[in-house]
Amino acid sequence: MQDSEFIRLLTETGTWQDFEADWRSQCSDLDEDYDAYAEATLAAVRDIIEKENRRAGVFALRNQGKHHAMCQINKAGLPGYPTPVLRVRFMTLCPDIDLKDMPTSAYGDVLASLLKHVFLLAINDEEMNSKFIKFHLRSPADVQFFSVLGKGLHDTEYFEEVVARGAWLYITLR
Repeated sequence: MQDSEFIRLLTETGTWQDFEADWRSQCSDLDEDYDAYAEATLAAVRDIIEKENRRAGVFALRNQGKHHAMCQINKAGLPGYPTPVLRVRFMTLCPDIDLKDMPTSAYGDVLASLLKHVFLLAINDEEMNSKFIKFHLRSPADVQFFSVLGKGLHDTEYFEEVVARGAWLYITLR
């Protein structure tokens, strides 16, 4: 996903309404009920979408007007860490990727792009920057994907540690 962008979803900016219209359209095209699609996740992030918080937000991966994934990200002090940690949770894929018969590479592209944008947020964003990232994974397949990806990342000059434990990917930037 070369030209993807990572946008904060907020009611007041209209980004949430654009996101919701896109996913409603995708659900409609698949004869799915949007209000039932990812109902628990969307309910969990709704409060965050309605008001801006500099250290917490809901973000969407968008490419050519289409929203491919969303996740909730917050920065918080956690036990065992010397500085606040950037946590990525509620990763949810769009109906097209989730419900259509897509090539595995499309799924991998979305995950890799999402991870790239989280790195950029941790490095470049004044309020969300953090040396430590905890990325909650959706499934055992995600754990396997990110474990392999993590081994490659760990061998670069940018990462001190990248390791999957349980359903979490733990990343320490240099």
